[in-house]
Amino acid sequence: MARLTSFQASAACAVLKVLSVVFMVLPLGLALWLGRRLGEAAYGLNPGGRRKVYQHLRIAFGQTRPARQIDQLVWDIHRSYGQNVVEIARLPLVARKGFQGIVDIEGREFVDALLAKGRGLIFLSIHSGNWELSNMVGSLVGYPYNMVANYLEHVNRVADLLDSWRMSGGCKIINPGIGGRDIIRALKRNEIVTLVSDQGGSDGMMVPFFGREASMSNGAVRIALKYDVPLCLVDIHRLSNGRHCLKVLPFEMSKTVDTDADVRRNMTRIAQQFQLWTEQHPAEYLWFYKTWKYARDRRVIILDDGRTGHLRQSQALARQVSCVMGERNLDPRVDSVRVEWRSEYAAAVLGWLTFLRPFIGGLGLRVLRLLLTDESYALLSSFKPDVVISCGAKNSCLNRWLAADNDARSICVMRPFGQDLANYDLVVMPRHDSKGIVSLNTVLTKVAPNLMDKTYLEENVRGLTARFSHLKLHSRPRIGLLIGGDTKGLVLTEQQVRVVIHQLKESAEKFSADILVTTSRRTSSDVEALVIREFNHYSRTALLILASKNNVPEAVGGILGLSDIVIVSGESISMLSEAATSGRKTVVFPVDGPDRTPLNNKYSRFAEMLGDAGHVVCARTTRVADAVDRLLRDKVKTIPIDDNAVILEAVRKIIR
Repeated sequence: MARLTSFQASAACAVLKVLSVVFMVLPLGLALWLGRRLGEAAYGLNPGGRRKVYQHLRIAFGQTRPARQIDQLVWDIHRSYGQNVVEIARLPLVARKGFQGIVDIEGREFVDALLAKGRGLIFLSIHSGNWELSNMVGSLVGYPYNMVANYLEHVNRVADLLDSWRMSGGCKIINPGIGGRDIIRALKRNEIVTLVSDQGGSDGMMVPFFGREASMSNGAVRIALKYDVPLCLVDIHRLSNGRHCLKVLPFEMSKTVDTDADVRRNMTRIAQQFQLWTEQHPAEYLWFYKTWKYARDRRVIILDDGRTGHLRQSQALARQVSCVMGERNLDPRVDSVRVEWRSEYAAAVLGWLTFLRPFIGGLGLRVLRLLLTDESYALLSSFKPDVVISCGAKNSCLNRWLAADNDARSICVMRPFGQDLANYDLVVMPRHDSKGIVSLNTVLTKVAPNLMDKTYLEENVRGLTARFSHLKLHSRPRIGLLIGGDTKGLVLTEQQVRVVIHQLKESAEKFSADILVTTSRRTSSDVEALVIREFNHYSRTALLILASKNNVPEAVGGILGLSDIVIVSGESISMLSEAATSGRKTVVFPVDGPDRTPLNNKYSRFAEMLGDAGHVVCARTTRVADAVDRLLRDKVKTIPIDDNAVILEAVRKIIR
């Protein structure tokens, strides 16, 4: 943060002094009313701060409170903080007149009893409620009171003014870092030293706080353990009519011979207590601070548009993201959210509204509430993702909105519809989809991203053979058949599949091979009925999986892992990409037109591109047996594809 010039610091101090005089002259009720108005103005004029508060609230309460409550909390927090500012400006008045009319104390008897032991006392709090007022009360009660506070060097004159207000009630200031010895001396004099634990920074201890690791300062606990100093947890929160409740709770320290384990155990319990208090009065915590900035856990959200191929491509990117996070000692969690729109035009409407995005700060989900179904909206509003991944055009705008709303990284697979590629942190685009238009954040791949590496294939083989134990034993070649189905502009007909099946059987008899077959959810009922008739009682059928009747997650990966050669219908770019990446010898038959003539479309061009590069063998439906023959006799070699290295390097550049 930039340091204020001498003139700026002097001007800031002058303004604060004037405001302090004004707020002290006004009746408390009117001053607090102005404070609430001040907070409301900050809410409207600072969308960046509003968004930060909103993000942190979703981490803490996204799973337990509806989005409307979180919206209201953002508003309440700004109003409460405005009142805090007014009350801090009134500290000199509190120092002169006392706190009795504005603060009730619970637990003073504990303080007296602990100080009677003569070992000093540590107060530990977090930035919740008006903590500056609580420190003033501690010193005004008459206890020898010390406050450990960072000196704000970049606003030194303002910091000096604030310290003078703090000390007006008798509080002594100890600066951390250089003040460690002063803390020990004060405790040995049987004085109170108060510290805060919720801003541990990069050197803090990571402990759970609202289900996610937060960096907490553990210096107070270490001192308490080492010098056998009693410790109390302190909380202050608002009551009605401008009053506050200051609560002091003794903390029974757990102590064994393992100091580091003791510190972690006690810090975890302390964080749990502070979380409980924060849940009771959430509008009073300083949610502006990046409490979870140093957390190792990361949330990756996949936007699922209901298309299996798109989901698997997104999962492939999520795996790369998880790999990079693992390299950086981060702990990723990947969740898929099924996105359903209120109408078929809702996704397009979101694209048209994109120009409003900079003006709505952290409240983009309010717009999404109108466009998404209640269930999808509830799920998305419960997450605070660090990375958002989508595949295809339909959810690309939603990806951008969610990423901006959460300060998350956005990864889009395939070309985003109607959007500038530069709006995303990373766009992964197969070459056939690029049309020559790329940007610096674009990675071009040979095929669609997929999961098919050695580890994934082995895992799926284990899963499939666990379901179908007879697959573990085999001595004959295996031919896999992956049958897709109808897609936009293409119909996989019963006649086309019949021709392929007859040639497959011919090859199986010729090479004494077993056949492994799976359909997809896109397979039509007519084609599925044909597959059942042809393979259900065929002696060489080792496996038959009908996706519409039996969802076997390991079907495709397992068949690719077990087969010596695979035959793939050419209407699915995702399925063909998986086969070409698996390292298996692959035959693809492009879907013909109604008159059995070849079609010229993106699917056929994609297959031909892979065929020309030697990654697959393209064969008309009537020539599949010939292609299988050439591959099994090793007359033709296919070249496996590996896009993972280029994707992984691109992901490394954007993950923080």
